[in-house]
Amino acid sequence: MIGLLAVLLLLVPYIVWHLVKLQVIDAEKYQQMAAEQQTRDLLISPSRGTIYDRNNVVLAVSVTVDTIAVAPNEVKEGTEQAIAAGLSEILDLDYDTVLAKVMKKNTMYQLILRRAEPELADQVRQFVKDTGYNSIKFYEDTKRYYPYANLFSSILGFTSYDNEGEYGLELKYDEVLSGVAGRIVTAKDNGGNSLSFYFEQRLEAQDGYSLRLTTDVGIQQMLEKHLEVAMEENGCAGVVGIVMDVNTGAVLGMAQKGDYDLNDPREIADAELAAQVEALTGDAYNEAYLSALYSQWRNNAIQEPYEPGSVFKIITAAIALEEGTETLDSAFYCPGYSEVDGTHISCWKTAGHSYQTFRKALENSCNCAFIDIALGIGHETYYSYFEGFGFTDRTGIDMMGEASPVGGVHYHTYDVFSDVYRGGRISLSTYGFGQTFKVTPIQLITAVSAVVNGGYLMEPYVVDALVDANGNVVEQYEPKVVRQVISESTSRTMCSLIESVVSTGTGGNAYVAGYRVGGKTGTSEKRDKSIAEGKDFYIASFLGVAPCDDPEVAVLVLLDEPTGELHQGGQIAAPVVGKIMADILPYMGVEAEYTDEELGNMSLAVPLTVGGEVEWAKSVVKDAGLAVKVVGEGTEVTAQYPVSGSKIASNSTVILYCGEEPNKTPVQIPNLSGMTYKEAAEYLNMIGLYLDASGALGSANSSTFTVRSQSPSPEEGTVTFGSVITVDFYASENTGE
Repeated sequence: MIGLLAVLLLLVPYIVWHLVKLQVIDAEKYQQMAAEQQTRDLLISPSRGTIYDRNNVVLAVSVTVDTIAVAPNEVKEGTEQAIAAGLSEILDLDYDTVLAKVMKKNTMYQLILRRAEPELADQVRQFVKDTGYNSIKFYEDTKRYYPYANLFSSILGFTSYDNEGEYGLELKYDEVLSGVAGRIVTAKDNGGNSLSFYFEQRLEAQDGYSLRLTTDVGIQQMLEKHLEVAMEENGCAGVVGIVMDVNTGAVLGMAQKGDYDLNDPREIADAELAAQVEALTGDAYNEAYLSALYSQWRNNAIQEPYEPGSVFKIITAAIALEEGTETLDSAFYCPGYSEVDGTHISCWKTAGHSYQTFRKALENSCNCAFIDIALGIGHETYYSYFEGFGFTDRTGIDMMGEASPVGGVHYHTYDVFSDVYRGGRISLSTYGFGQTFKVTPIQLITAVSAVVNGGYLMEPYVVDALVDANGNVVEQYEPKVVRQVISESTSRTMCSLIESVVSTGTGGNAYVAGYRVGGKTGTSEKRDKSIAEGKDFYIASFLGVAPCDDPEVAVLVLLDEPTGELHQGGQIAAPVVGKIMADILPYMGVEAEYTDEELGNMSLAVPLTVGGEVEWAKSVVKDAGLAVKVVGEGTEVTAQYPVSGSKIASNSTVILYCGEEPNKTPVQIPNLSGMTYKEAAEYLNMIGLYLDASGALGSANSSTFTVRSQSPSPEEGTVTFGSVITVDFYASENTGE
């Protein structure tokens, strides 16, 4: 009895201790283990928000796909190899890898393929149907899809394999777009099978909000089309373009070439570069591959500082007029160079511009005049405006990775800028015409927009609103004024000045008939690279604004390292901006107002007359603004030259053939290079061909414009009598800087 009591005295505390440990100390642990044994917990993926343009055109969307998995604990003995063989064959996977997953019998879930394309998932479903292998599971998932592939690649970015934002707006707004995952908790039996009839708790996923952008698919397509052509024609290392609403700071378009396919962002888009990388191995391959990817993902419009060149003369001119240090009547003399504290600084026109007014100095893009203008403003005042226009700060654009300006790296700190003994006057002089410091393209177009919109520096933005799945606006983003930098009167004067740069000055190649386009040329040397490699590298740029009587839009284009015969902004960047403006202004609903001279240079559409009576056909042609000539005695038009839909010069004559066989004589295509509009029109008329003129015709000095390109080219041989030659005219003189 005593022995039994002793045993009980020892055993009872032990039992009590273990009961306390099980029910109190480790209670949470065993409850968790029981829950895991008795329930199955599955996540429900939320649908990632869609990204739309300003007109609700879909730019990025999550589409439903299947993730394919296996529940090894449900696999029947003897079927493992068959399951692995079927899946590996259909999905093009390694058999041994799949088999190893199928054999993990103590698990309920083994991933086979994430986000399978619909056709593959359907093949696996058929395999399951044919074999009865129900241990193969399908889980609904989503995959990001970009309908326009390369379009907006520098803005949108992309998602990771886990459907999380990895770059661009997809990363910036990842939390907003992602939503909140849901859960399904169900009871399960001792075999791990779901018993949803016994117990199931479901918490629905909350889908992510969608983004509506300020950008416009139409404008973006026009921008990218012209950038791509410019890159090819000028042999550039890259090109960048931004289109901005000057009054709000809204980005209407932003692009660069080369770019990449958003649906396959990890493939090197440049075929030549991809081949070079593939030839490498080991660490060299990894390093080159990552470098190539980061380079193509980089958004140079907000991340790549550069010397703005003479476009910056817009800023210098605005400061001088606002401060009253210069007037429109101020006079300057340019001998082709300036001497500042013993330093020789050349004007782009080494022969000099001689005497000129303030307006003419801007039209001529005269470095010497703008050295004098900057020195007249003074260090303190100039630097305060440099800060005021936002060049010492990020713009605050709602995108990832905007470069942060660094004093002493991208621009001079004030103590250096203002110190005569450290070259302060030389720095002030070169700032006056846009050299020896760097800005980003987004900084520059934002600042120039302030110059023309009444003086208000706006914070640029690309996201207009957050919207829910039903299209309801959850949050609307409004334009934000950072500060007023110059007065509205100075702004109006600057609009007039930059318009004259295009109509009579170095920016003539950006002229667009019917629209009051203003702007400024820019040519800057990439000094770091030029010094390092011992040869010159340039960035040719042009910043245009329209319409100058009531500015709405600004367009900035940069051509990086052109390798053709021409490299100045007025020569190769201005025509690109002109063509972009010619496309987007009508698209935006800005009405053209043509002068008589512009109407005289316009190409008109040829109407369809074939099959109509002669008198009716003649009246239709005359109503279209064209002359008419009838060949033959028939009463009905049987053929016409040129064919309907063609565009020809307004003073051209349409030939109507009435029963007479049309002239089909082959005509040698002439080389029109170097001819003026008048010369080209007269020559083509003489040999029986028609002129369709394009380019910057209509400006005050367009009588000197000459043929830059033509289609078809002389190398193509002959065309039939009555064919149309499309000719592009441009200014070949006074296009410096």
